[in-house]
Amino acid sequence: MSRLMRIRELGLVAALLVICASVTLREPRFLNAENLEQIGLSAVLVGIVALGEALVIIARQIDLSVGAMVAASAFIAADWLAANPDGSLAIVFLIGLGVGVAMGIGNALLVVAARIPAIVATLGTLAIYRGAVIIIAGGRQISATVLPDGYLAIAQMHAGGVPLLVWVAVLLTLTLGWVARFTRTGRNLYTLGSSPENARVIGINEAWHLALVFIVCGALCGFVGVLWGARFGTVDAVLAPDLHLQAISAVVVGGVSIFGGSGSVYGAALGAVIFAVLQNGVQLLGINQFWLQAVTGAAILGTVIFYSLLTRRAERAERAARRQPVGLGLATRLGAKQ
Repeated sequence: MSRLMRIRELGLVAALLVICASVTLREPRFLNAENLEQIGLSAVLVGIVALGEALVIIARQIDLSVGAMVAASAFIAADWLAANPDGSLAIVFLIGLGVGVAMGIGNALLVVAARIPAIVATLGTLAIYRGAVIIIAGGRQISATVLPDGYLAIAQMHAGGVPLLVWVAVLLTLTLGWVARFTRTGRNLYTLGSSPENARVIGINEAWHLALVFIVCGALCGFVGVLWGARFGTVDAVLAPDLHLQAISAVVVGGVSIFGGSGSVYGAALGAVIFAVLQNGVQLLGINQFWLQAVTGAAILGTVIFYSLLTRRAERAERAARRQPVGLGLATRLGAKQ
């Protein structure tokens, strides 16, 4: 599986380089430092949400409520800060994380305790969470003029010439990638996504792991909600209406199988960068945004079909190996060596 992941990720890097080269040939401004910085900042927010969505999908689930969780976390945290401009930024992040975790727990209870399919449960919470924050907001919009400069400066900070938010996203990607690959919990998620029946047979606690991925996804959405306000300065109840589509697109194009049990958070992060580059390239080249939507849809369908065929081929090979007698298999290998 690790070899397949490396192949997928190298393919994504190659695709990213081809896209960058193609845009640069048509529009040299693409490589300007300011433009590259904007691409990085655009990829950060979607990318962090995609990390949580990747873990959910690896476990053979899905979360459609990520955009609503980001909006709720962003508005509630920014609303508190606007009322308490001298308040600690640590409290703002705790509020955002708390809101995200609470909503993640809500999703987990519906999927794990109530046993509602994740696509149905999170479609419902998408509407519930979005409606709740709209009611809380009451039509209000929090603008940069009422938010302290220290909060807005978060998105302007740099380290080594690179925006601080980009470093944060890289650190989160590396950390979650390491956890998913090298810890027992991470390996259990892949086992659970590949075959829930086998996972239960070998004693993996399905309920605990599913609850964990939904809560982690909620926490990451809460974190992004706080960053969203710092990045854009203006916060309202209807922000990020298509974030769930963007995150799932990044995850699927990044090589995470929609059927679960395969892929990595590294691929999801690369998928977010690819879409950020495509969006920037479309704007620089003056291409109709419709084509970006069309390419996104085609990429998702193509990726799902490709991995579906790959999965079926692997299943056929496994069934053929099981049907082959042991003695015949040994004789075949010995003959091959001779």
